[in-house]
Amino acid sequence: MTRSPDHPPSSSALRFLLPSVRDIIFIFLFWSVLAGPLSNRPLADPDIGWHIRSGEQILATHSLPRTDPFSSTMQGQPWFSWEWLYDVALGILHQACGLNGVVWLCALLVAATFALLLWLLLQRGTGLLLAIVLMLLAEAASTIHLYARPHIVSWLFSLLWFAVLEDWERRGRCERGKLPPLIPWFFPASMLLWVNLHGGWLFGMALLGIYTLAALVESLRVKDAFAAIRAAHRTRAMAWAWVASAVATLANPYGWRLHAHIYRYLGDRYLMNRIDEFRSPDFHGWAERCFAAILMLVLIAFASHRRGNGKLRLSRVLVVLLAAYAGFYSSRNLPVSSMLLVLVAGPLLWENFTALANKPGAWRWMRKRTARISEFSDRMGAQEMQLRGHLWPVVSVAFAFAICLQGGWLGSRHLIHAQFDPKKVPVEAVSFLQKESPAKQPSMEPVFSTDAWGGYLIYRMYPERKVVVDDRHDLYGSGRIRQYLILTQAAPGWQNVLQEWKIRTALLPTGSTLANLLRELPQDWRVAYEDKVAVVFERR
Repeated sequence: MTRSPDHPPSSSALRFLLPSVRDIIFIFLFWSVLAGPLSNRPLADPDIGWHIRSGEQILATHSLPRTDPFSSTMQGQPWFSWEWLYDVALGILHQACGLNGVVWLCALLVAATFALLLWLLLQRGTGLLLAIVLMLLAEAASTIHLYARPHIVSWLFSLLWFAVLEDWERRGRCERGKLPPLIPWFFPASMLLWVNLHGGWLFGMALLGIYTLAALVESLRVKDAFAAIRAAHRTRAMAWAWVASAVATLANPYGWRLHAHIYRYLGDRYLMNRIDEFRSPDFHGWAERCFAAILMLVLIAFASHRRGNGKLRLSRVLVVLLAAYAGFYSSRNLPVSSMLLVLVAGPLLWENFTALANKPGAWRWMRKRTARISEFSDRMGAQEMQLRGHLWPVVSVAFAFAICLQGGWLGSRHLIHAQFDPKKVPVEAVSFLQKESPAKQPSMEPVFSTDAWGGYLIYRMYPERKVVVDDRHDLYGSGRIRQYLILTQAAPGWQNVLQEWKIRTALLPTGSTLANLLRELPQDWRVAYEDKVAVVFERR
């Protein structure tokens, strides 16, 4: 039986025990990523391998790495382990649960992020039905970068910062709005964590700067004197929060040198133009198409709002411009961009939809159906916001962690089995390199492979064998990456790179350009192992 908003669940116990739509979506997403249809995504990027080993090394030595321990080409060179706090969490979980624990953390963060997104859509006035559709669109766009890497923490932090900034602006624009004293402190306090978890804190600083600018413009343009004073107070408070957050970014193991390193890395056009995840989306995949659909909905929302003589807040326009630019600039930004765009578009779209019920020029059947859908969605949304127990997501997460501690087994059933896909990473080839034989001990020579496979090789072979190169592009810089591309693409000078890097063992994708080239040099290289995924070459 459906309850109306005037007849909420009768007891606090019922509100605590009855699962909300957010709870159901959280549980569904959590198990989909952990052991369901999305379980192949978290470990699809082997980059997570070196994060795990880095975290374990920090736990073992009780100190942060200052030089590169994983490669032969950069051994002893300065290395910025700027995501060390997330790596430590991975190290703890991996030691306790193996890869199941790593994917458990990813599933928890992803489910929490999209449950929060749905809650923010409802809180900002989006009808439940539309809120679910927009949340699913943002989730689909996010699958392009749904990996168990530290960037998923920035998804959550970006949403939290947006939510607090929106609340701050709303309270500041209200005559009787009272600002909780802890709101300005939220930003520098959370930055102390964010700066040690992932480099996405730069996006948070941009968001805070946008709302500060919007408040400044409002204080200069608004005609009401009291509103101008409130906007000026908000401008000063937000500016202070921005400065305090900027100071908080220095609370990392590398101080200001981290900022200089990030600036050099992101400012290196050679790297930005060649690293796949930093390149612009090509809109051929489903994730990119969902992002395009979200952009279309934003345009429709803005156009309809202006047609209804509504005035768009400057902060909304600036957030849309930032999110759209970030999404077009780099495919890795699509998840956060999609979430912010639906948060801006959702309330406007719902407002325009519900207005059809009272629009004189609309067909009668359209007004009638719109009114019914709007009434049903508002009733369900009001009931949804009253259910705040969230008992079942907590139970589900704890239950899953208990299974992970048992190796993924639930009785006689292997329920959770996180692993790297042997069809995409060289699982068997690495096992071959690790095998001992009576005649020959395993080599300690560094292994050359693709940068995409480097993290997996570090995960499987460190510390016995080092890699020649991996995907820590900020460590290697454009000079080393240029040499790497010359070698893998067999460009002029590739043999010089082979000699300079002293490569004696190469693990390459079967059918790759360099693999085919080395096959043509049997006097120098022999095939030691080959399968459908990878081939191992050893220098004679």
